[in-house]
Amino acid sequence: MLARLLRAEEPSLFSHEPWEDIPNAELPTPPLRDGVGQAHLAVSTRVPLAQAYFDQGLRLLHLGWGAEARRAFAEAARQDPHLAMAFWGLALTRGAGGRFAAERTQAIRQALALCEGATDLEQRYVVAASLLADKGPANGRQSFVREMEYLIALYPEEVEARLLLAGFLVDGYEASGRPCAGQSYAQSLLREMVRTHPHHEGVHHAWVNAWVDSARPEVAQDSARRLVALAPRAGPALLSAGRLLQRIGLTGDARGVLQQTVEADDAYLAQETLPANAAPSAELAMRLLVTGCAEAGQYGEGQVWARRLRARVEGLGDGQAVVLSACVLSGLHLRFGFWRAAAEVHGELAEGATAAERGLLEGLRHYTRGLCAMESGKLFETERACDMLDALHRALSDERRAEGRLLCPRDVARVLETAGQELRGALEARRGDSARAEATLIRAFRLERRLRAAGPASFSRSARETLARARLRFGREEKALELALGLAAERPGSGHARLLVAEARAGQGDFSEAVPDFALFLELWRQADAHLPELRRARSFMAGRGQLLRLVGNVGQWAGRTSRRSPLSSTATPTSTLAHTVCEAPTGKS
Repeated sequence: MLARLLRAEEPSLFSHEPWEDIPNAELPTPPLRDGVGQAHLAVSTRVPLAQAYFDQGLRLLHLGWGAEARRAFAEAARQDPHLAMAFWGLALTRGAGGRFAAERTQAIRQALALCEGATDLEQRYVVAASLLADKGPANGRQSFVREMEYLIALYPEEVEARLLLAGFLVDGYEASGRPCAGQSYAQSLLREMVRTHPHHEGVHHAWVNAWVDSARPEVAQDSARRLVALAPRAGPALLSAGRLLQRIGLTGDARGVLQQTVEADDAYLAQETLPANAAPSAELAMRLLVTGCAEAGQYGEGQVWARRLRARVEGLGDGQAVVLSACVLSGLHLRFGFWRAAAEVHGELAEGATAAERGLLEGLRHYTRGLCAMESGKLFETERACDMLDALHRALSDERRAEGRLLCPRDVARVLETAGQELRGALEARRGDSARAEATLIRAFRLERRLRAAGPASFSRSARETLARARLRFGREEKALELALGLAAERPGSGHARLLVAEARAGQGDFSEAVPDFALFLELWRQADAHLPELRRARSFMAGRGQLLRLVGNVGQWAGRTSRRSPLSSTATPTSTLAHTVCEAPTGKS
């Protein structure tokens, strides 16, 4: 998809792409691949291999595999140096930004120079692409769209043109859920193509990406399944399908597709004798596998994938990969409340590490140590950790932006600001300052929603969950339930979100409504690790319908609270309330 190649939509574990510094003419010849689709566009060449490599580049362009698409187009140009469309493809696959502007310009000028012997359709493709190459994806957007619309008007049966336009326009959603500019237009273009071209891998890939971040991702469920069958060896396509299946709560199906993604990438690396950083999708698939395991209560299996990811980056000399893989493992520990294990995750950086790499790793250490201190009752140390996170945020905010796949200091600053506010809100809730905690956690939640998709994933706990638990603690069960229901709707496969809903209902004393939610949580966690305390809480509730639920508590921690008793409390156990699940880890986790 053009949107994926021309805009940095996904964060990258590795700081460099394979062959990105190698000129087009020097790229190694790729094999002709099976299992990446069947898209075809007849071009003006009498060399069969040139047509075959052009088609391969087109298929990979639709699937967002930029590096391999570029290799295929480069080989098509070698096979037929007069093929204008081969240079058209090279211009599109060089991506956005000023770093490769000269190469984009050179490729499109070669395409324009060779257009005399091409068909009218090919000439119009080249002219449209020249508007992007000359002005850049941002400034040339409107001109490119108008030129492609004219091409489609002249050639209404040309599916590749409609797909390229739709793939360029797919732009996701704002934090509020509002479609970004062009998103609805792209969906309208794709909706008809899904019906008329059910065997086109690029159509299904674009349809999946058009809906995965929406409020209704289930619309593209059938396309996700078809994509797995149509492009079984294309890692980016499998990744998109697995991501959508995970988004709609089909955790088991998603896990199978994501594992297939890793296997497809590993087979590609073995075939090409390439290092791990050349895999297009395996690293992100492994991160999604860790997330899926966390949502399903499979802490042990999540550690296996997180440690496998860390092992994958060792020895590559990529500090960015070291830091981000450490965040994945630490984030898994945090998801289950194992603060000490999260604080013990280390990453060693070389002397030449960037400010962003050092800042993110240092921020992770301050955050996890702050949680450990709060668990031990050392609230002064937690406050100092918050101050250190604030200082790191200010320092990195003043750094220059990074280009390409390098970790951007300003993106890291946003992540650290979010983590600092979440930790400070948890600290204020621990101190019993409900008004200040509410305001701080709302600020953290808003910051969390504004994090850039192209930046590093937040390693801290969900600010919205922390806010919901704080509201439970201070007797605002109705507002807590409102937040919990929103989380469960966005992440239907998340046991953590469903448990929060159940506990909020129980906090209101609505046991008849809480029972189905606890039951659904247990179903979502039917293969969860047996030792997790969340399972014990849910089973205790189901055994006694709310009368026997006991959560870990401490009389001293709640001495300053109002005398209002939680509906979950029994006369014999006045401190056994849901409130303790707010911001502190249950005791005994280490």
